[in-house]
Amino acid sequence: MTTTAPRRELLLGAAAELFAARGYHDVGIDDIGAAAGITGPGVYRHFPSKQALLEALCDRTMDRMLGLARAAQGLDALVALHVTFAVEERALLSVWVRERRALAEDARQSLRERQRTYEQVWRDALVPLRPDLTRDEVTLTVGAVLAMLNASSLIDNPLGAQERSALLRRLAETGLLAP
Repeated sequence: MTTTAPRRELLLGAAAELFAARGYHDVGIDDIGAAAGITGPGVYRHFPSKQALLEALCDRTMDRMLGLARAAQGLDALVALHVTFAVEERALLSVWVRERRALAEDARQSLRERQRTYEQVWRDALVPLRPDLTRDEVTLTVGAVLAMLNASSLIDNPLGAQERSALLRRLAETGLLAP
């Protein structure tokens, strides 16, 4: 591993935490550098701009979720992976939910395409379990459940990780499978 890889990871982690806590526009390069233990200008050795950091975070989120979804076996596994991500990667998901609109249009378009692919994996898993739903109803159901799970990253709540996971899983399963 190169010596830049750990620093890059530190910068991505620091940026995710800061963007989640304060918002993309309220965080400066100096803040990110300080949180990662370097000077602000040192960030530019790893990322050409704050925008590039945000894009890397959003790409990372979507790439990880899509990779995990493609490997998942069935709807239960998809729910489990998204709930786990929502609980364990709360800052990263929060940045994805709130800050992707700050990206350049080409980056947003690329993310939208991968998001549609991710949602299609969910729809394909739901269709055999819900023959009572039309295609449009499946699309709305999946979109609504994913929006709920994603929005949970924005909710401060004293529930521990296990309790939060169990509740989110029940809510998702109810939303997907209740007649």
